[in-house]
Amino acid sequence: MKTAVDAGPDAQHSLQRSTILRVYNYYRILISFLFLFLFLDIFPDASGFVGSTMPELFRGTIVGYVAGNILIGLATFFIRTEVLARTGPSFVILVLDIICLNLLMIASGGVGSGLGNFLIFTVAFGGGLILGRVSTVLPAIASILMVYGEVYLFFRNEVDLQAMFQTGLLGVVLFVSNILFQFLSMQLRRSETEVFTLEKINQLVVDEMRAGVVVVGSEGEITLINSAAKELLEIPAQPAIPYEKLPYRLVDTLNAWKENKSQAGLTFHTHDAGPELIAHFSSLQTPDSASETLIFVEDSTDVQRQAQQLKLASLGRLSATIAHEIRNPLSAISTASQLLAESEKLPQGDKRLTEIIQNHVARLNGVVESVLQMSRRKNAEPVPLDLEAWLPAFIEEFSIGMPDAIDIDLTVEPETTVSFDPLHLSQVLGNLCQNGLRYSEKVTGEAKLRIVAGIDSYSGNPFIEVVDYGNGVDEQVLPNLFEPFNTSEVTGTGLGLYLSKELCEANNARLGYRKADTGGASFYISFFPAAHET
Repeated sequence: MKTAVDAGPDAQHSLQRSTILRVYNYYRILISFLFLFLFLDIFPDASGFVGSTMPELFRGTIVGYVAGNILIGLATFFIRTEVLARTGPSFVILVLDIICLNLLMIASGGVGSGLGNFLIFTVAFGGGLILGRVSTVLPAIASILMVYGEVYLFFRNEVDLQAMFQTGLLGVVLFVSNILFQFLSMQLRRSETEVFTLEKINQLVVDEMRAGVVVVGSEGEITLINSAAKELLEIPAQPAIPYEKLPYRLVDTLNAWKENKSQAGLTFHTHDAGPELIAHFSSLQTPDSASETLIFVEDSTDVQRQAQQLKLASLGRLSATIAHEIRNPLSAISTASQLLAESEKLPQGDKRLTEIIQNHVARLNGVVESVLQMSRRKNAEPVPLDLEAWLPAFIEEFSIGMPDAIDIDLTVEPETTVSFDPLHLSQVLGNLCQNGLRYSEKVTGEAKLRIVAGIDSYSGNPFIEVVDYGNGVDEQVLPNLFEPFNTSEVTGTGLGLYLSKELCEANNARLGYRKADTGGASFYISFFPAAHET
């Protein structure tokens, strides 16, 4: 699984130099055996091609050359890559080759034997393995040895003056091939460095993106994933245990997209208490024709928050103004209705109408108060709260304000601490408890509920869960459960859950819903550490 650019350009170049040296050793072993077979007349048509001038010199040199090449070739499998990549080993091996090839060439009649062409390959490999002045020393050594060899053969009457001209020409070819390969190697390394730099920049950009990026193979295995995706998908970052598979709910979402690729974005949850995520998919065609899928994962809370901010920015002042304008005539209607109800001449039927007016005035006043509360809401001031001590105090204070007896079963794991504005948390839990008690009483006849607080075993984050004993939320209402003015109660304002969700998000927490094991509703608050703040 690729998560970052693991090796730098220097490490890549070292690996390349060691690989080239190993390939060159195979080449050395091959040509040494070729010269040996030619010398032993294994190929009759090539008889006398090598070693014809000085057979004893050729025999001793070729045997030592073959043995040395085999030993060096075996040693490269046991020597570390860092050692092979150094200049020293390559330079020593190349100089030994130049010496041995010159001896074989002298023993075969000099430059005219054609063995000097093998020196071109040697100095060319040297240009690829070694850069700079050290590399240029190789053709210089080869040229000097060739000149000495030709002079030696000239005094032995084995060659003529034309061979000296061929030696000089071959020396020029050696220098040109070495310099040319040096230039090509430098250009290649410069291009590799640029590619590596671009790859590293791209990796850093992907890792720093707030959107999660995941690339999965045809079997669902992860081939690339950035930090944001790990955080959103709540994948544990343990280098010793690489996470190779997607969460099963994202796999289900991916399969749904494959069946209908016209869908722009699909929502899912990694687990019941997790945030709602949006996944966008795109097919990738790789060079090996394997089908890979690019997935962009976003937290829908961020999208919703931006939309809410735009709506609130445009409607906030307008709503507050309208609420203020409504309060004055609403107050007048309420006063007039009360005075009318106090009249002794008012028939009993009309008094019932004044009661209806008062009830609806109270409801409208509640809506107005909620709207004004939203417009006057202060920024969150989170402080550390020990839920083991804070929740019992909250329940005691909440119970005092209730007209009838209530039953709240509280379970708190020790050392559960959250960062939250205490006034906001009181308001959120107050709304959830009032709703839970009301629905429990409707079904069971008892105003009771259960509060559980602790650490979520899946995400490792603190949570508070409020569970009632009612019938739960109707599935038709679920999509708009936390929308403002959405209520199934005739006397409700539809702002309680909306305000609670807004307050949670202002304190870096999330309010969600799921079906409880009691058959009723379970509203849970997931608290996130400061690192998740957006």
